[in-house]
Amino acid sequence: MCGILVFKHEGNNFYIQKRGQDLTNKIESHGFTFIHNLLSITGELTPQPYEEDGIICLYNGEIYNHKFIKSDGENLIPLYKKYGPDFIKHLDGEWAIALYDFNKKLAVFATDLFATKPLWRNGLECASYESGVGGKKIPANTIEIVNFNLPAGRQVGSAESKKIYEFDLNQHKNHYEDWIAAFRSSIKKRVVDGCFIGLSSGYDSGAIAAELLKQEVDFKAYIIAGNEDKGVLEDRMKLVPDYEYLDKSQDFQDEPEWIKNNIEEFKYKIPQTLKSDSASLGLSKICRDAHSEGRKVYLSGQGADEIIGDYALKPHQSTFKGKFPDKLTLWENFYEGYQYSYLGKEEYVAGSHSIETRYPFLDRDVVQEFLWLSPDLKNKNYKAPIYEYLKQTNFPTLLNKKIGLRVRI
Repeated sequence: MCGILVFKHEGNNFYIQKRGQDLTNKIESHGFTFIHNLLSITGELTPQPYEEDGIICLYNGEIYNHKFIKSDGENLIPLYKKYGPDFIKHLDGEWAIALYDFNKKLAVFATDLFATKPLWRNGLECASYESGVGGKKIPANTIEIVNFNLPAGRQVGSAESKKIYEFDLNQHKNHYEDWIAAFRSSIKKRVVDGCFIGLSSGYDSGAIAAELLKQEVDFKAYIIAGNEDKGVLEDRMKLVPDYEYLDKSQDFQDEPEWIKNNIEEFKYKIPQTLKSDSASLGLSKICRDAHSEGRKVYLSGQGADEIIGDYALKPHQSTFKGKFPDKLTLWENFYEGYQYSYLGKEEYVAGSHSIETRYPFLDRDVVQEFLWLSPDLKNKNYKAPIYEYLKQTNFPTLLNKKIGLRVRI
């Protein structure tokens, strides 16, 4: 995870620099200032921006499907030279990218399929947070292409937008095995030794923990007592070799002040705010402790409620009220609503502690395999494919309950 800032006259790096505390690099070129704040995880510590043949590229995140020598981001300019702006369609991972081709007078801005890594654009300026340059957030599953080869005195026009991927809504599969295989692959590509999770008594974190154990990954679980089922937590703690258990209100006493002073106010698309979301306190504490131990990668269960569950146990938040239809269309929380809002919480809070968050349930193949399940299989149980996976692994689980890392203070 990193922080990106590109501006012509003035930009604000105060909040953004917290996303990448290993190295801040600044260059000035073609009338722009390019600032990159690096959190070094994959490969060697490699300063950005990348520069080659009049092309400048900044990148935040992880790319899982291209080999590299020093850094996964070294693939971006060569891929752009080969495919043009459609190079984005050849990436698998979680990322935000800003690429400027000063020869062709084109700029390309994009985030991944669910905009897990935030990127805001204001004309040709861009930033990881709105406070950087203002503007609007790049939507999920979108490539924005801006032509700045314009006559003197004319302003940069609006962007041409392209989709990265078209999800197939043909609900034809009659078994869960392909979804389970995709989930296991999603975990495998995202793990690093020393990664961490927040472990509740619910489905999503339980499935992640079960698979980490199966793959024999060196990880740590942070557990917040909150409103959890204590029996399930105790059974899970017997299986997890390394965990920290937080059950006292004073454990979280520093977090409100941290959030107030170190995180810009993120605008939810639901009736809630970052500062009123109690899960923000728990996430901040988890990331604070992980950062102090030198951990950099957090595996989040974000996306399972919004896609696999559609908040079936909370009908006021749900589109399908617990029953996916025979004729499926993408629903509000798939990209927007709660998805947009809680992804913002994950990125803004974890980012303030220089922690990179990765999202196994928002992997393209995991989502696509879920969409391909027949309505009967989707509706068989609450979060049916996760339910099936937990049954197969015999991992302790509280069934048919929505649990999260809530804090009581």
